[in-house]
Amino acid sequence: MRNLLAIAGLFCSGNAYAGAFGILGHGGAYEGKAYYYRSDGLQGIDSQFRPAAGFGFETLLGDKDDRLIGQLRLSWNHDWPLNDPNYTVTNDDNGEPYSYTHPDYSSTTGRNDGLISVGLQWGLWGEPTGFQVIASTAFASGFWTVDNLEYFIFEVGPGVTYTINDQYQFHSTVCFAPRYRKQMFMGVTSYAGVRYLFD
Repeated sequence: MRNLLAIAGLFCSGNAYAGAFGILGHGGAYEGKAYYYRSDGLQGIDSQFRPAAGFGFETLLGDKDDRLIGQLRLSWNHDWPLNDPNYTVTNDDNGEPYSYTHPDYSSTTGRNDGLISVGLQWGLWGEPTGFQVIASTAFASGFWTVDNLEYFIFEVGPGVTYTINDQYQFHSTVCFAPRYRKQMFMGVTSYAGVRYLFD
């Protein structure tokens, strides 16, 4: 976490004279695991993909003509809760069906987390001051959670930008976004927003 904040501190350097700031929204899906238990003690896992969405702010460091630009994002994220697990009832050796128990996932509320993200935007094709095809790579941390269950996210994916009058830029990306906390959870996130560019 210290390393992530140290990198983020570079964006606040007094030597940065060109860049952008903007607002963005994001939405996607993440993998969650709903656990259940059979009466003989066997544990089962129902892997589910649930929606996630949020909004935030971003700062970019680099000239508007550059094809490689640094980005720092701060955002709020909401994860929808898991559903109760689905499982197939099986019988024991005597032909009697096993009983199953699981936490009451249906009564839980969603998660609300604060995210910080540091990354790079790579210009692949087109004009940075017009229409451009880009790639985005970022490393994010769920640094603010109500249950102290911090996690990390690595994002990589394609996108586009469109700049009007050299000052206003619209952007959209779709990223493969796995999460890590003790184990890997798959996910995908899309971003869309608008930026104000300055020299």
